[in-house]
Order: sequence, then structure tokens, then C-alpha cells
Amino acid sequence: MSTLAVAIQGKRWELAALCLLMGVTEAAAALPPNAVEGLLEVLAGLEDEERRPRASTGARTGGGRDRGRSR
Repeated sequence: MSTLAVAIQGKRWELAALCLLMGVTEAAAALPPNAVEGLLEVLAGLEDEERRPRASTGARTGGGRDRGRSR
């Protein structure tokens, strides 16, 4: 099992975040130099997305229903 999987399973969020950061760092290091600037622009745009309110569709939560369990 990967370090990331173990960290998530153990709810060790700081370690999981570090694993993710290292993965992004390795991926960015493999990019051509001119692509890194584009990556940073995309990531900066994600900050703007997080500030905007999202429409609630219920898709992520299953619409408030507990699927998979019988009642």
C-alpha cells in the first residue's frame, strides 16, 4: 500500500497533504519549462473557483439519500 493510501486510511491528513504536494512537485519537474507557467495559472484559477458559491446538485452526496443501505 502506498504512503498516501496509508495516510488517508489512518486519517493522517498532514502526511497525505505532503504526499500530494510531493506528487505535484515531481509532475511539475517533469514538465517542459514553458508548461510550468501554464500550470501555475491553472492552479491560481482554482483559488478563484473555491471562493465562488457552488450550485448544490446533490450529485456528490447522493441527493441526501443513503444509497447502498436498505431501510
